[in-house]
Amino acid sequence: MTISQFIQKISMTVAGTAIVALSSTTTAQAISITPTSNGNDLVEEILGSGITIAPNSIKYTGAAGASGLFTDGLSSGIGIDSGIILTTGSAVDAEGPNYSDQKTTRNGLPGDPDLDELIPGYSTQDATIVEFDFETEGGNVFFNYVFASEEYIEWTNSKYNDVFGFFLNGENVALIPGTSTPVAINTVNGGEPLGTNASYPEYFNNNDLDNGGGHFDIEYDGFTNVFTVKALGLEAGTHRMKLAIADVGDQQWDSAVFIEAGSFSDMSDHAPELLQDVPEPSVLIGLFAVGFAGSLLRKKLIKSDN
Repeated sequence: MTISQFIQKISMTVAGTAIVALSSTTTAQAISITPTSNGNDLVEEILGSGITIAPNSIKYTGAAGASGLFTDGLSSGIGIDSGIILTTGSAVDAEGPNYSDQKTTRNGLPGDPDLDELIPGYSTQDATIVEFDFETEGGNVFFNYVFASEEYIEWTNSKYNDVFGFFLNGENVALIPGTSTPVAINTVNGGEPLGTNASYPEYFNNNDLDNGGGHFDIEYDGFTNVFTVKALGLEAGTHRMKLAIADVGDQQWDSAVFIEAGSFSDMSDHAPELLQDVPEPSVLIGLFAVGFAGSLLRKKLIKSDN
């Protein structure tokens, strides 16, 4: 490969990357929410291969508007495109852009005792829960999810720490990868202030308006990467799954969990999309400039070769 050919390849690659990024940015739309408290619809949305739901086992607990179906998640930057959303407030409040650091809907509902056990000394409120019985053909269960909250970043490492859990036969399986630590605001974050006393920051995405965020087209001030629940070697027979989220201490500042459509499966081939930050305009301009400069340099090299 000659120098001019190399420059051509580099300039085309960089310019192409910029065009794709700009296209995805300019055509992006905020995540879209369709509220529903129909437990059958919610479970059907996440159901994948190798799983059979037991008849009449689905139960929904929560406010009518606290849950729903979502689409265009990739456009908003959360890493999964569609599925269900369970919140501690109003599901439609998840739609971007981020206008508020403290979006709140008070549903006036009680919490959940299983979630209370995850936060000793505190009590939960405004719980939203979906429960069902199922059987797995392969003996395993996998599904993908993202946790998001308005309590990032201001209330990181504080007692105001909204909680969620995925209870498989009574045991929480929503854990930080490779650990036995539950995923929560105080366990996955960028610190408070941002960059100080952070916990697993490599799994955290900042969207807080007061901390340099707001680039993701979603209301919540922060959210995790896509995590995958993995429960292996389950015994034959029926198992119970409980998907739950609640406010802690008060009903202020809402949180949500997004579960990917079709990912509740007995196989791990439903891999989550790679999460990519939405490029800022200045980055796109820089990419175009590099690509344009590369093209000019290639022309000069071709002229000199001739």
